[in-house]
Amino acid sequence: MLAKSGVLVAEDEPLTALHIAATVRETGGEVLGPVASVSEAFVLLTEDGIDGAILDCNLLDGEITPVAEVLLERDVPVVLHTGSEMPLILQRHRKAPPLYHKPTASLVLARCLAQRILEEQNRRCVPMPPPPSLAGTRR
Repeated sequence: MLAKSGVLVAEDEPLTALHIAATVRETGGEVLGPVASVSEAFVLLTEDGIDGAILDCNLLDGEITPVAEVLLERDVPVVLHTGSEMPLILQRHRKAPPLYHKPTASLVLARCLAQRILEEQNRRCVPMPPPPSLAGTRR
């Protein structure tokens, strides 16, 4: 499902983070993290290979909004998983990510992210030009 996609996992609840990370691996993804703070997430933003992210809205050192905004501006699919509401800035963002309230099964989060990654990959595909017309050619 996640077919070697690099997935940033940011979650401050250790058991939830482990469940999400395990599900990402079980569905073929590669886990970046999990991290429990915004500052740790920012360190991972410098790495290549982030194809998607599953983010808790509230981490140990604050709201995930700055990290989510960077990812969304890079066209990286994001899925939010939280026990609270979506931050207002992200609600108003032109690419507002889907929000799942805790508890949501890790497989549901992974499936949603996989679908969004696939949609983004398809959006980035450059269509091939049509083949040259055979009309007017002599045999």
